[in-house]
Amino acid sequence: MKQRRVIRVYVIRCQMRGWVFYAPPEMLTAYDERPPSGFLDKLLHRVHRIHDAAQTLLHEPPNRFWRGIRRVWQWLERWTHPGEGLLRAIGHADAVELIHDGELADEAIQSQWRQWLAARVGVHERGFWLNIGLLPITLLLGLLPGPNVFIAWNGLRLYVHWQARRGGRRGLLTVKTVARGDARLHPPPYGSEPDCQARITELGHTLHLPELADFYARWPA
Repeated sequence: MKQRRVIRVYVIRCQMRGWVFYAPPEMLTAYDERPPSGFLDKLLHRVHRIHDAAQTLLHEPPNRFWRGIRRVWQWLERWTHPGEGLLRAIGHADAVELIHDGELADEAIQSQWRQWLAARVGVHERGFWLNIGLLPITLLLGLLPGPNVFIAWNGLRLYVHWQARRGGRRGLLTVKTVARGDARLHPPPYGSEPDCQARITELGHTLHLPELADFYARWPA
């Protein structure tokens, strides 16, 4: 019997960045862990595995050459949205649990969540077709000597846009969403961006979410 996959999402409201939706890394498996059946399932499962292996190679480079590639890759990654992993993971989730500060009704939290999903689906829809349009250019760049970072990046972005769009649509249409309050998530006090960042760092320690501060810093204002 398949175990239900529930993604835990922390909802943080702040003056500087609006609504922030954070899921811990262990929630972000972007493929179905069941054994694949059928040609298409096996192909997609293989693509997911290759993507994960490539990410590990880039984030843990084994030598100087790959460290150089990593620097270019990290520069490109600065232009991506930190919520992409969450959208991709929703594609294989059965439910999403929204944990918020309890100051607003659960229905209001779910409404904001759906608005965010709808907005991100539109972004990834446009990104998907943009990357398709860039394929001829990146293929031409492949004629240059050395590794073609840009065609690899464009191919990866095309794949991520497809996954994120699929996950966002599924979150809007079929994935069950529940919400519950947790007073520890009360909004950061009004103040400067460093004050808010310090509050988020403190919140990450309280909730045992060590990646929260970096995630918050990447969330667009």
